Amino acid sequence: MAFISRILVILMPYALAQQFTGFVSSYEYFDLSASCLRTLNTTLECSGRLASHANFESHRVDVLDADGIATICTAECRQSMEDLRSRIESDCDPKNDLLDHGLTLFPATHILDRYIYTYEISCYTDRDSGEPCDSILGTWRNQTDDGPHDCHDCILGPMEIEVNSEIGHTEDRAIEFQAAVLSCSKTGYTYTQPSTHSTASAAPAESTIAALGWSAQRMSADCASTYHVRDGDTCERISAEQSVSSKGLIEANDVINGWCNGLEAGQELCMPAKCDVHFIQPGDSCESLGEKYGATPKDLQDWNPLMYIQCDDFEYTKSTYVCVGRSFHYQEELHICDSSARYRNNDFSV
Repeated sequence: MAFISRILVILMPYALAQQFTGFVSSYEYFDLSASCLRTLNTTLECSGRLASHANFESHRVDVLDADGIATICTAECRQSMEDLRSRIESDCDPKNDLLDHGLTLFPATHILDRYIYTYEISCYTDRDSGEPCDSILGTWRNQTDDGPHDCHDCILGPMEIEVNSEIGHTEDRAIEFQAAVLSCSKTGYTYTQPSTHSTASAAPAESTIAALGWSAQRMSADCASTYHVRDGDTCERISAEQSVSSKGLIEANDVINGWCNGLEAGQELCMPAKCDVHFIQPGDSCESLGEKYGATPKDLQDWNPLMYIQCDDFEYTKSTYVCVGRSFHYQEELHICDSSARYRNNDFSV
């Protein structure tokens, strides 16, 4: 009898996390010391929504809605992360207690640092008004005028966090930030090139975009289009009708959790790029999808970058729509910012 491989899909944000109430993760497969493992298993005083909001495959941080700001941006959460980071530094060996993520070794603080980075950007408040910047960005998103916001603190402040962080830093982004601060004649913003903790070389720099384009990128996530939720809609129905993967739909909209809770009529959803979709059912396998759609295991991974698809002897247990082809094509336009090389210094302050 021929061996039939099955599809295993693991939702990555829940495989990589400090412990949250309701979101328990295993670190046993990392070769960690007992003291380090015990500390990493500490439960944070943070909402599980922070776990789903953090992006482990990109440094981009999507904008939170009002409920998200109220749930995530608490002083208790911030303090518990600071306290835990100190304990990890004390209890984990920096040379031997390492986390393997994406075939790259990181210090034991790396996962927590992702949550702190996400918190700092999502919970940043305007220097003048004290209002949460994600709330302000949400207001701009709903405005019909094209008034410039390039020099606003809610643009420059989160950019400052991004470029000074090992997680968010790229050389092009740093040049763009310095150019924006100087062109806006703003003071109080600093830049110091962060150190690199991983054992692999840094990722290639992304295309440089103007400050306003950066804010639009955060406000719209990866929206190829938008969809107005109707009565009776479910994630499965929307995925089927709009030809998008279930995981792509959920990740593009912070109001929806992994079980599609939070979907309400009247909402405007961000829609990812369309694709040919297939509803996974018991008995599906890499072989059966390959025969039906001509898709290789590598194709499935490339078309579903937010999912970990492993063709192994495991059965997929949750029904969902996955991308099995790319017959739809969209072209993104990036606003390129021509920044002078004279800003390529390592230390910058005004």
